[in-house]
Amino acid sequence: MEPLRSSDPAHIADHRLLGRLGAGGMGVVYLARTPGGALVALKVLLAEYAEEPGFKERFRREVEVARRVDSPWAVPLVDADADAEAPWLATAFVPGPSLGEAVSGYGPLSEAGVRLLGARLAEALGEVHRAGLVHRDLKPGNVLIAHDGPRLIDFGIARAPEDTALTATGLVVGTPGYLSPEQATGPGGDAIGPASDVFSLGCVLAFAATGRAPFGSGAVDALLYRAAHDPADLDGIPAALREVVEACLEKDPARRPDAAELVRRLTAEGGPQSGPRDESDSDPQDGPQGDPRIALQRAPQEEHKVEPQDEPQDERASGWLPEPVTRLIAERSAAALALPDIEHTQVTASSPARSGAGSETPPDTASDVQDTPPDQASDGQAAGQPDPQNARPPGRRRFLLLAGTAAAVAAGVGGTAWWATTRDDDAKGATPAAARRPVHTLALHGDLSGPHQATGRAQERGLRLAVAEFNARGDAPFTVKVRAVDDKGDPATSTRLAAELAADPSVLAVVGPTTDATAQAALGKYAARGLPAVAVSPGSMSLVIQGFSSFLLGRLPDSVLALYMSNYLRGTGRSRKVGLVVDRPAGNYGTDLATSLSTQLNNAQLPAVPEVVSAMRDDFGNVVDAVLSAGADSVFFAGLPDRGALIAAALRQRSFQGARVSGPALLDARFLTTAQQDAEGWAMVAPVIDATRKPEAAKFAAAYRERFKEAPPRYAAESYDVSGMLLKALSGLPAKSRTRKNLHEAVLTGKYQGITKQFAFDLTNPQLARSGLMAVDGTGGFLWRVEKGAFVYGGPAPLVV
Repeated sequence: MEPLRSSDPAHIADHRLLGRLGAGGMGVVYLARTPGGALVALKVLLAEYAEEPGFKERFRREVEVARRVDSPWAVPLVDADADAEAPWLATAFVPGPSLGEAVSGYGPLSEAGVRLLGARLAEALGEVHRAGLVHRDLKPGNVLIAHDGPRLIDFGIARAPEDTALTATGLVVGTPGYLSPEQATGPGGDAIGPASDVFSLGCVLAFAATGRAPFGSGAVDALLYRAAHDPADLDGIPAALREVVEACLEKDPARRPDAAELVRRLTAEGGPQSGPRDESDSDPQDGPQGDPRIALQRAPQEEHKVEPQDEPQDERASGWLPEPVTRLIAERSAAALALPDIEHTQVTASSPARSGAGSETPPDTASDVQDTPPDQASDGQAAGQPDPQNARPPGRRRFLLLAGTAAAVAAGVGGTAWWATTRDDDAKGATPAAARRPVHTLALHGDLSGPHQATGRAQERGLRLAVAEFNARGDAPFTVKVRAVDDKGDPATSTRLAAELAADPSVLAVVGPTTDATAQAALGKYAARGLPAVAVSPGSMSLVIQGFSSFLLGRLPDSVLALYMSNYLRGTGRSRKVGLVVDRPAGNYGTDLATSLSTQLNNAQLPAVPEVVSAMRDDFGNVVDAVLSAGADSVFFAGLPDRGALIAAALRQRSFQGARVSGPALLDARFLTTAQQDAEGWAMVAPVIDATRKPEAAKFAAAYRERFKEAPPRYAAESYDVSGMLLKALSGLPAKSRTRKNLHEAVLTGKYQGITKQFAFDLTNPQLARSGLMAVDGTGGFLWRVEKGAFVYGGPAPLVV
């Protein structure tokens, strides 16, 4: 949560606003107190949408749906006014993380935990279905975690099965990766009924049990196709539980169990007890309550103020969560209870930025880094001591420090003391005045000694150069330090290092990681602490659609680069039929790139000849013969550098003269070393420039040569750019507002003109809003070609031909 802005109202319909929980596509969500003293998440429709009939009608339907769903495992509607000048709705406030945050940050649930999760979500869906509705968007981000079980949220697109208002335009509504086959196939497919929610629940349970989405990652169209046609990845799920999940994921809706049957199956053999908790299990007069929502979520008419509680006493739910998640919920709950009473609540103008969270989901906030010395508490008092000037209960500031993460209680400590012992020193070039400035830290998370060390080192140097130039400015408002960590290209090491960086309150942002695999391993840790991470070399769309709340992809994803690849093949390549070779060892990179390119070629009515090469084969001769005999006059290879040499050799042996094209993975020295003369003439489309050939980068290239005694390698300029973007955004924030949350918001909602391209993020796509995806503006794809044994930069790739 972040403080209110000066432009925010103090009250909405007698609800006292305490701070911002987030901002979604249509509105702002506040933490507020009801007139009776309960805490609620209050969503207000943004002014620009309030007068739009379509948006206002959708908001009204959300209110109506929420009123009709009555389950202890669905977050209840407390109050609403859809006809107000600024329409609003208030739901009970749940201080726990989302399921996505919990699993990404702390690992999969146990079998018992998954069973309890599934049984209680099935109960909630049963109530939704009995109300004649379908939720339509069940996913990890729409499940909040409390001590005693999950809470289902977000009924914004829930509808009756016969209601086709959302799909009449041909749009697929929901979240790819968790959609049922009937949703994935869109209009004209099977009716979207309760069985669709059951399929989505199966996807959620698979994620909770394994930490992976059951249909993988990648481009949206690839995810939709897999949901409709491919088997789910259920490896690692215990056998008895796997049978239940498999039943949920039947392609035929008629073969899936209904919600009631799921409750029976998940509670069998010692599973959690079904049905709502009996509130008489806990005597409210005794203080402790078995269910924290009873105290935290009072309806206004109860006129009850929140009282402190002990841990929930529901033994049937005990042990269902990993211990760190339980501790996180406890600390967030304690922070919520420490908020000031109604008469003590004050509105303060602070942060100029808004949260990147959406809907009613509690924030994934980060350490609230300040310039306050370590021996001073954030409210201007000695650490751990009450303010002698004001003996009011611990207030909003304490909640800001605790609400976002279990370890944020240490976030009030400034960064100066940490830097007294650091080995990194990027302030050497700073002016004498720099010694009097506040100190903030940017981190580089990269592969600095493993298989992708050339890329990781280039990014480290790009960051260090940007920081050195910033520190040398006489008007710099603060001094920046660099902390670099080396994951060696290992995902397990990446996870550990990400946790260390996220726990360091002096670190305000991270550039990296280097690869898709290490990013996948790290981003959950960064999201759990709200630490912004800007990557310039990973390219998987799955990193975007998984919803890591603090992630920013500082390049176009591979699936979008397929637009440029298609245009190159049709234009420069003069292709009439494309041989599309997908190499299995390339994993998601190969399949996602090939799927996206296939879609683009189909849209352009350019035929393709697809061939898939097994990882067991190291001879591409048969595949090349197959595509050439089918009439292909160009070849696209969706694979990695070492295997790229194999297909390059096979094509050269057959004296193939047509276009040979690949993606960014082949822009690697290993391809040149392995393929040698066979690489000649190959073209690549990649999201990276040659800074020595681009006029706008001339000053950067000269500064890089002077500092590092060599020409800037690939990805150095891109890292330099995103580092400059972070520094500019941070400089635009007032000193007391230089937090991770505010920095992320400033970057996400701003624009930055770099030497490689303009950086702006896409806030217009309803399915990917605020996801950290770069806006597709016709730039960001660049051509490369192998000439005389070297990669030669060819400038921007055209988006149209």
